[in-house]
Amino acid sequence: MNYQEKLEYLISPEKFFPADIKRGSLLGNKPFIEAIGGYLDVLSESQYWPRANLEELQTARLRKFTGLIESKSSFWAEYFHRYNFSPNLAKLEDLRRLPILDRKSLLELGDKTYLNPGLDESTFAYYSSGTTGVSLKHFYSEREFLINFTVFLFRHPAFEKFSLSKLLSRKSFVVLGRPGFRHVFEKDFFYKNFPFIRSSDLENVDLRKDIYTSIRNAAPAFLVGYGSLIAKLAEWIIEDGEELPILAVRTTSEPISTFDRELIGRAIKAPVINMLSGNGIGLIGFECPSDKEFFHANSETLIIEIVGDNSEFQERAEGELIITSFAYSLNPFIRHAHKDIGQFLSYACNCGRTLPIFKFHGRREYEIILPSGRKIGMMYLYRLFSGIVMGESRLGRIAKQSQIIQNRIDSLLLLIVPRKKISDTDEIRIRLALVELFDGERINIEIKCVDVIPSGRDSKPSFFVPLSEFQERQL
Repeated sequence: MNYQEKLEYLISPEKFFPADIKRGSLLGNKPFIEAIGGYLDVLSESQYWPRANLEELQTARLRKFTGLIESKSSFWAEYFHRYNFSPNLAKLEDLRRLPILDRKSLLELGDKTYLNPGLDESTFAYYSSGTTGVSLKHFYSEREFLINFTVFLFRHPAFEKFSLSKLLSRKSFVVLGRPGFRHVFEKDFFYKNFPFIRSSDLENVDLRKDIYTSIRNAAPAFLVGYGSLIAKLAEWIIEDGEELPILAVRTTSEPISTFDRELIGRAIKAPVINMLSGNGIGLIGFECPSDKEFFHANSETLIIEIVGDNSEFQERAEGELIITSFAYSLNPFIRHAHKDIGQFLSYACNCGRTLPIFKFHGRREYEIILPSGRKIGMMYLYRLFSGIVMGESRLGRIAKQSQIIQNRIDSLLLLIVPRKKISDTDEIRIRLALVELFDGERINIEIKCVDVIPSGRDSKPSFFVPLSEFQERQL
């Protein structure tokens, strides 16, 4: 293909996929697999295109996408007119004329933002988990979702070494927890799912044997799950002396620390794939293979903006990630805010990719607020806690499960489900390690041993409960 043909593939990928694909019909579906492979081939080149070419692509997709929804929705036609946004002439910077839509405003708008499907268009819907306090309905064309989610799931550089045809021709996924992508792949590619297990459940030897057997039966297996569950399973794999035929590991829903990554690598000896996803939007970016602290944006299918507290565009400063996606026309995501914090980097990436590179700092309001007003983001807290507390004080060896709760501006509660009685020496080490995180600020630290860690807003493991959630839920 020449450049114009590749550009057309990226602007209108739906033209190159079978018309009749549905969930439950993907396993070994040769036309679908070949179309995914063709799309990935083009993406493997576009990630190195000059920035001007990427912006040409984004402008074309923005005009096509907003023009489509303008023509099919009176709500969006009036919305664009109100803010002087012209789809057929739109430039990338024109997006800033439109308001940022957060979860509460979307909840108030309700079904107004959705488009009606075509007569023969298969659709599905689900509700977000509500971990932010607001659960939203997500509504999709099944075909659009299968095309756009699947290809970017396999865009991670680690997959370049694998045969996509072999992977998608068998049930190779073993899943721990309830990641959002189950809505797409469960019918086709899940060999077995363990949806409601917690880290402490892995103490059960029969459950671990069931997981090990499932991995062997799905061999070579693609292991997917919450970061905390995968890390805890890795501890047990080492202790049980198991060697498992795992092709790759994908962690979801939680940050993964350097400590956890090294632990998983020792236990499983397979690539650890980390991607950033947004609820409803799909895959926002993938971890840079040269520097795993950073993510490359999937700029061929979305636009990332970063804004400050006054919704002002931030070229290099830290701010909130605002996403516009070109993927899903029935449920348009135009300047959506998800309370995720990040920062674009100014320099060219060592890996050679020209896709924008950014650092992800965690979720807005998921921060420890110190008495001075200084904030420590959940991602940073998690990395330090895992490295200092889990490493030096060996909390992982004495605790089945742990959770940090900020219950006052000057107080933290550390809940521990102990493996054994915690000695005075262990407690002193844990306190000193935590105090070190706060750089001399006076924080009262209460350590409490419990039988069970209370559930969070949903079934996901909850490493940290911020002050706002503690007050809201009156824990």
